[in-house]
Amino acid sequence: MKPNYFAICIMIKNDHAYINEWLTHHRNLGINHFYLYDNESVPAYENLGEDVTIINWNEKEYFKIIQPVINNDLYYSEFLSEISLRELNTTHWPNYPERDSRQFKAYQHCLNNFGSRHKWLAFIDSDEFINVAEGLTIPLVLSLYEADGSVGQLLMKWRMFSSSGHLTKQPLQKLAYTDWFPDYQVKAFVQPDKVYAITSLHQPALYHMYSTITEDGQNNLRNLYETHTSDIIWVNHYWSRSREDFEETKLTRKGGTTLRYDEHYEAKYQFIEKRAAFHMRELAAEKANKL
Repeated sequence: MKPNYFAICIMIKNDHAYINEWLTHHRNLGINHFYLYDNESVPAYENLGEDVTIINWNEKEYFKIIQPVINNDLYYSEFLSEISLRELNTTHWPNYPERDSRQFKAYQHCLNNFGSRHKWLAFIDSDEFINVAEGLTIPLVLSLYEADGSVGQLLMKWRMFSSSGHLTKQPLQKLAYTDWFPDYQVKAFVQPDKVYAITSLHQPALYHMYSTITEDGQNNLRNLYETHTSDIIWVNHYWSRSREDFEETKLTRKGGTTLRYDEHYEAKYQFIEKRAAFHMRELAAEKANKL
């Protein structure tokens, strides 16, 4: 593999206690480079390693107009029939609150400025850890889908983790948080030259001739959320971490793509706690039945 073949882009704010674990995890799985968009963290991030490019994504940068870089060889007149360049040029991304618009624009900036340096690029968050089946690496998994030149992005299903009973912050997420359930949502590993715009934080928009697939080869997007598996490559999402983390980070937010008020975040926290506990009981029962 060429240097810098695999990269990850994230946006981060005040997550200093956990970033080293996150970086080490993905380095060990074969990621070559990281683009860290620092959303006005205090203190600002610096000196995370030669393989980490830090972009200070402050208010000045945020209000700059950022538009997709269109490949004219792949573009045709009806290509942007559902979302126009004029809409993508707006200071705030349409239909999203300010917090998420800032992340959309950071991802688009990353795609525009750094995408051409890499064969594969993932857009995830600092509470999300890409995982692969035992004995595999990210480069090995992605190579399975690279031979098919029509593939533009590989979707990775979420495994949603609860606090696992922890009320206070834990130093290592992977060891502390063990209760989870399979969630419907996904994140994507994309081939940057096949993507034209960040129209979703979960599934960027591809040029029309390229396809979106899952680890088991599904490309029927209508049904994939219910049917596709998370056995080869997936994302562990430590959404709440501990109760202390949750109260410090989630309950202070104003806005979100699906949950817009503090009481709704509390409801989501309680749902994750109960759903993860139920799934762990299911797994324990399955294991007992096999004995």
